Amino acid sequence: MKDLGPLQYFLGLEVQFTPTGTLLHQHKYTQDVISLGGLQSSNSVFTPLEVNLKLRQEEGEFLSDPSLYWQLVGSLNYLTITRPDISFAVQQVSQFMQAPRHLHLAAVRRILRYLKGTSTCGLFFHKESSLQLVGYSDADWAECADTRRSVTGWCMFLGNALISWKSKKQDRVSKSSTESEYRSMSSACSEITWLRGLLGELGFPQLHPTPLHADNTSAIQIAANPVFHERTKHIEVDCHSIRESFDKHVITLPHISTEHQTADIFTKALSRHRHQFLVDKLMLLDPLASI
Repeated sequence: MKDLGPLQYFLGLEVQFTPTGTLLHQHKYTQDVISLGGLQSSNSVFTPLEVNLKLRQEEGEFLSDPSLYWQLVGSLNYLTITRPDISFAVQQVSQFMQAPRHLHLAAVRRILRYLKGTSTCGLFFHKESSLQLVGYSDADWAECADTRRSVTGWCMFLGNALISWKSKKQDRVSKSSTESEYRSMSSACSEITWLRGLLGELGFPQLHPTPLHADNTSAIQIAANPVFHERTKHIEVDCHSIRESFDKHVITLPHISTEHQTADIFTKALSRHRHQFLVDKLMLLDPLASI
């Protein structure tokens, strides 16, 4: 057995150690994906998707050969390992793998142009970060133009280090924004329960309830109120498991303003300044800049 020294590169992941922490990025892999898309000479953009863009399943002409689309979207999915800022955009274009159209490919190329200007960014883990688990949950109600399903978005931090996140279309239509937010909170609560168990096994037990920040006061009240409201009877039993976690002090449900809701980046396309504000909160840094 040979000691190869500190880890530097593994399956497309580049590891950079600094005096203040560790940074994971995929710069080389990102460059390869941009080259695959033929956009080496293109101009970069500041956001992965246009604001208010609604991609539809049956809009535009079919691609005569969808193989490039499949390759690019598959590669972008792998890039989300260290690039949570493109998670929502990749989730959007992943919906059309069966029959992609030219408009869908244009959206993929927009993501690549965004990556061209941010190819050296990665996740930074500060060595003095606390071990307190913190969660953020959000949803965009009826976001899908074809099905009117909502998008769940959440993220988990260990101290200020992002360790888990999700951007996914919900599996059924929600009748209100409160219901969609409640479903997202339930999904986030399941992740918190699993992470608390994992951290305990690793020797880092969570001694206090995990705060799960949400910006929908009605959803918070439903989760924290033991009274079974008429308005929630149609929500599945598994969603109501969040109440049990709240009652057992596994989680708390502090309200957070929409302005400071970190999970917002996982539910919708944002403006340039809003997007950058949340990217900074995710601790996505450029290794070429001073840390």
